[in-house]
Formats: sequence, C-alpha cells, structure tokens
Amino acid sequence: MRKISYLFLAFLLLSCSGNNDDLQDNQNNTSNELEPSKIWTYYAELPTITMQNPDWYYQFSYENGLLKRMNGRLSKINNSGSDLYLFSHDIFSNVSYSGNQIVVEHSQNDGEIKKIIYTLENGKVEKSESFNEYNDLIITKIFSYETDKISVHTKRYTFDTYDYYFFDSNKNLIKSEKLEVSSNIQTKLTTTQFLNFDQAKNPYKKLYIVNDNFFVKSLSSNNYRKITYTTQYLQYPELNPGFGNTEWTYQYDSNGQLILYHQ
Repeated sequence: MRKISYLFLAFLLLSCSGNNDDLQDNQNNTSNELEPSKIWTYYAELPTITMQNPDWYYQFSYENGLLKRMNGRLSKINNSGSDLYLFSHDIFSNVSYSGNQIVVEHSQNDGEIKKIIYTLENGKVEKSESFNEYNDLIITKIFSYETDKISVHTKRYTFDTYDYYFFDSNKNLIKSEKLEVSSNIQTKLTTTQFLNFDQAKNPYKKLYIVNDNFFVKSLSSNNYRKITYTTQYLQYPELNPGFGNTEWTYQYDSNGQLILYHQ
C-alpha cells in the first residue's frame, strides 16, 4: 500500500510541473499521418477481443487532413454473467475544430456522454470535458507531459482515475499504470505492458479524440502486437492479482504498413 501511495503522490507532483516538448503529442504534424478509411474492430479494440466478424468495422472520413467523422460503435452488455458485444454502423461521431478546441459529438450517448470538448495548449491536449445530452459536465480530464511520460487525471463525480503512460527511446508506449480512487480511497491498480512492436507507421494518430481506446492506440510511434496486464484490488490485499493478455496477428501491405480491414 505504501508503494501505491508514493505513486499517487508522484502524480500530484507531476501535475504541478510544466509540459516537456521532447515527447511529441498526437496533434503536431498530423498532415503527414495515415488516414485509414476502415478499421476492423478485432484489430482496434484494447484489451477487448471481439469476434472476427468482417461486418464489424469502423469507417472514417477526413477533410483537409483532419478527422471529421467516425461511423460505428462497439457496445458491451452483461448477459447472465458473461460479456456480450454488439456493433452498430448507424451510430456516428462528428468532429469540429475551432481555435484551440476540438469538439466530438456522438449521434447517440456513449454511456452518458453526448459531447466531448478538448482544449489544446501549444498543440497538446491540456484538458477534455465530457457532457451528457442535457449539457451537464460529467467527466473532466487533465493532461500532463514529461520527456517519457504522459499522465492523465480523470475526475468523474467522487471517482478519480490516474493514468500514467511510459515510453521508450523510440517513442513507443511500453507500459501504463491505472490507479482508481473512490471517495479518496485507492481501490484498484491495473498495470499493462505493451510488447512486440512492429516497424510500421501508427495509423491511429488522427483518431485519438473519438474514444479512450483509440487514444491509447495512438500514443506509440509504431504498433504493439501484444499486451499483458495485471489488476490489484487494493482494498483486498489478500486476493491474488488478476492477469491476462491479448495478442494480434497483423497483415502488412507491400510498403510494410498495417492492413486494418480485410475479408
């Protein structure tokens, strides 16, 4: 428990520090980034493993090098104690840009969230605010940057989440730590390792704003093909940590780039 407390303190200290430009953000130099038109859910989801259904894919459209729309949403429901996944092509997200803000509006609520407003400073996301259909503020995220780390503090009612993303010298995401806090009580710590990177360009760089999953996928220079993760329930130290892993087998085109949709 003492180790987790030090981790919590480290985040607070980091949040007070200034941004470091050595770690390039997702918004800079996006004109030269890839613009995928379709991505199969089986490849896109983390750490969820979905069925290899060729009809389950996201579609994207761009304008002047900027993402303007995403069609498709994967939903998870609990069915008699097991997870059931559903996909709809009819649900979409529109993206607009104004000054230092990016607005993502969902055609249907994603959970409670109808709209997300991102505020940028010096080309980096500084804050995001999520609103429900009544325009009530539900979630606030504050982003902090270091040379080889990004930290995100998420506030939702009395729940806080502290996410830490760690990078290697190749600017690839190698580890994340997710600390969950409820009413100032630390409840869960999830540690994820990202492994087996390829040399292909990351196709998610322009997609980081549409949901949390694509944000994580966008962070690396290249593409990880395996993750392992452990979960510790901090209020029950007598329990063994949970663990799991996910691995993808990708296909590549003649230029060595990822093929993200195929039948």
